[in-house]
Amino acid sequence: MKKSTRDLIIENNVKRLRLNSHDRELYENYSTYVRANLSINEYDSEKMLLDILNNLLEADKEGMHAMEFFNHNPKQHADKMINNMPNRTFQNIFKFISLHILILLGVFSFIKGFVGFFTQVEYTYLYTILITILTGFSMIFFFIWILFKVVQIRIYSESNWVTLITNILISGSFILTIIAFYLPAYYLQIGPKIYTSNWLFIIISFILTPLGLYIDHKRKINQPETR
Repeated sequence: MKKSTRDLIIENNVKRLRLNSHDRELYENYSTYVRANLSINEYDSEKMLLDILNNLLEADKEGMHAMEFFNHNPKQHADKMINNMPNRTFQNIFKFISLHILILLGVFSFIKGFVGFFTQVEYTYLYTILITILTGFSMIFFFIWILFKVVQIRIYSESNWVTLITNILISGSFILTIIAFYLPAYYLQIGPKIYTSNWLFIIISFILTPLGLYIDHKRKINQPETR
């Protein structure tokens, strides 16, 4: 019988406790690096990690430490394993977005209403809304990719410069996401004119965001995931 992703995660969490503290830390960093790579399906990444953990435990019985097992370069070892698997980045990001769609719609509504207070515009155009959603969610797609990439970068780097650059990347992509919502709404006037209350968008965001967080919390309890 094929194990579910949840079963693989539970087995992984139990088995890794058999490692000594140093090897366990190396393996946990390795696991986080692999799980933060959006090119691999979650089930495939968990199966791969469990296979590696089983081999690591066997090597430990023979007196081999984790650093030796990873040829003294865990990142390179992980990259090699990842590159041997099919790249499904777009599918995985779309899946991530669909699972958190209510939260993202709540954020979208808040940004739309918040920006509206500065532009003092409480109307929009039908086709402009569609363009705004397209550009906004494209930037959200990019922002999610950046977040996961930053997690990977920071795992095997303790440089202050890397921390600074990754913080700039996150901040920059966040600002670009806001701009992606702002520019079309302010400069484009395409389609039938529609009155849109900024306060209505804020209220909608206060409803959708907590609801999305609650559903996400319940989903993680029933089906814990790594991402």
